[in-house]
Amino acid sequence: MGSVKADAASWNGTNYGGGSVAGYRTFLEAFGIDYDTYMKWMDDHDADSPNPDYYIGTRYVGYDHRNPNGDCAGAYGYYDSPGTPALNCTGFVWHVLYKSAVNSGASRSQINSLPVMGNVTPTWSSLGVYRIYFRTKEEALASGILEKGDLLWMYGTKDNHNAIFYGESSDHDRYWHSAGPNSYGRIDAPGDFLGMWVAKVTQPNNIELAINPKTPVANSFGAKYCVFSSKTDATAARNNPSDMTAWDKRIGTIALDSKGQGYLRTESAPSKSELWVNGAAQTDLSYFKANGKKVSAKNTYYAVQWSPAQGAEEDDTIYEFKDSGKRTSTGYRIYGFKIPKRVATPEFSNIVSTSKGVKLTWKAVPNADKYRVYYKNRKGDWTRMVETSSTSYVDDDVNFGSTYTYTIRCVDNEGDFISSFNSSGWKHTHQGLSTPSFTSFESNASGVKLNWNAVSGAEKYRVYYKNGSGGWTRFGETSKTTFTDEIVTAGNSYTYTIRCVDKDGDFTSDFNKNGWTYTYSGVETPAFSSLSSETAGILLKWDPVEGASKYRLYYKGKDGDWKRLGETASTEFVDDIVTAGSTYTYTIRALNSNGRLISGYDKIGKSCTYKGLETPQISALENTPKGVQITWNRVEGATKYRVFYRANGTWKALGDTSSATMLDSDVNSGNTYTYTVRCVGEHGNYISSYNSDGSSIKYIK
Repeated sequence: MGSVKADAASWNGTNYGGGSVAGYRTFLEAFGIDYDTYMKWMDDHDADSPNPDYYIGTRYVGYDHRNPNGDCAGAYGYYDSPGTPALNCTGFVWHVLYKSAVNSGASRSQINSLPVMGNVTPTWSSLGVYRIYFRTKEEALASGILEKGDLLWMYGTKDNHNAIFYGESSDHDRYWHSAGPNSYGRIDAPGDFLGMWVAKVTQPNNIELAINPKTPVANSFGAKYCVFSSKTDATAARNNPSDMTAWDKRIGTIALDSKGQGYLRTESAPSKSELWVNGAAQTDLSYFKANGKKVSAKNTYYAVQWSPAQGAEEDDTIYEFKDSGKRTSTGYRIYGFKIPKRVATPEFSNIVSTSKGVKLTWKAVPNADKYRVYYKNRKGDWTRMVETSSTSYVDDDVNFGSTYTYTIRCVDNEGDFISSFNSSGWKHTHQGLSTPSFTSFESNASGVKLNWNAVSGAEKYRVYYKNGSGGWTRFGETSKTTFTDEIVTAGNSYTYTIRCVDKDGDFTSDFNKNGWTYTYSGVETPAFSSLSSETAGILLKWDPVEGASKYRLYYKGKDGDWKRLGETASTEFVDDIVTAGSTYTYTIRALNSNGRLISGYDKIGKSCTYKGLETPQISALENTPKGVQITWNRVEGATKYRVFYRANGTWKALGDTSSATMLDSDVNSGNTYTYTVRCVGEHGNYISSYNSDGSSIKYIK
């Protein structure tokens, strides 16, 4: 079952679920059994133990049989035979109590008083065993008082039954019994259930109070704590150290022994002169051996320090006694608390601004496990910042020029305070590195080159530009003293600032909030050296510009705006989407390798009229059975021709061909038709003029 532990910590000793109460002491007291010994015996022999068959599975035989599987060499019961395992219900309970009593060193008379068969409840009554009666098992399970190890006596219409409650919680319906093979089962009685007595493994009405140190300390002997039965009284005493009327409301005083432990005892706590004689600690006083004083479980108890140990700081904490989960040897629940050790108040020995933030340093405090550092927030409250076993810490969440207030306190390994603290704290204004400044700006083919002087102590620099919303946008970080903004356009103005950062990217300096503004002039503006009408289109040429990686060509659209024409790394470009006889205006701009505009441009531009190829002439019109055959002379440089016919005074396209002839089959005999031809470029643009009068023929089929 794992570690056996009683579970009735929430019970205050008076919630009986409507049952009757009798007796004044636990059955452990009556039979001389030690609580831990009793619980360990069951833990070592239950179903989950290394000896699961010691009791479990032992056959049931009626009448007085007390020989379990694991201990049947003798004959404990009246009807037992040596070597023959057999248990009845009272025999099983008797054997558990017998082994626990022997192992606890109980007297012979106490061992001989262990009941069997029909003597169970009479024995409980004669020895004053504390017990509670319940009409139903449901009442018992709902009462919250059942604990593992309680003894049960159940009345049934067919017989009575004896067992041990073995639930993991007070409402866990499980007992350990013999009725058939020894086993666990749901609480029940032979026949109809008529009622049940519960003999308590612990004394629920009374408890003992104890103090223990969280960690062993050498200077706790003689510290005294006054115990109060209300928090109001404890608070009044703590807040009025000189008011004896407040302190006289205590129910007793606990003095700590050489191990830092203390109990509320039947004997009064010794005075300071009794605890210390000629500077020597009197650790062997009778007080430290006196029995624990029992107090009512109905109340909640609090302790306030009356006087500290010699050389120790005062402790103004109000401690509440709570169920420790432990029991005295006779089954009384122990309520207590653990006192953190007390150490000296830590102090900062140095607070300095560094490139990483505000560095706080302090001297190690003897016996301190850890240190908790605080800063004062905007409301003036202390806010926990870090807990560390080191003697220094860097607050990296700081701003330059801001003032911060810090304090520090010692804590133990469980995070409880073990020292006082400086409630005023230490103030420090954070000062960083010198603010970096730009020394110059340069326009070159790559962009805007920013230069600055090195700042002493700076690890890196972060460069920003002002975005369209007026905020600063990070765009570069370097350990050098120069940086180039390549994403710029010639003629535009940019505003920059710079700040020092450390290797982790944290700020180590302030920055110029206005920044520096610079207009990027870029490289020399490219100019056309010639524009000429060629067969392929209009050929544009220009001289190379130093620093330019490419050039972007523009033409002026019908709306007067510049339209992008194309890009090239060469110094010439052919606009082949032109129409013969039309005039076009161009300009040009230089680009860097990132495709950014790095030059100005000629806003007026240069113009050129595209002359195109020779105008094709129709050489023959011939009537054929299939229609009119149109023939013309080929034009040098032309790869395609478009033939037109005139309809209602307007030229209509008949078709395109790369040949020098075309058949118009959609004709009627007796009608006259007029044609003309024009050269077409690869983009469908006209690259020649045409005969506006055309050539005519009357079609005769």
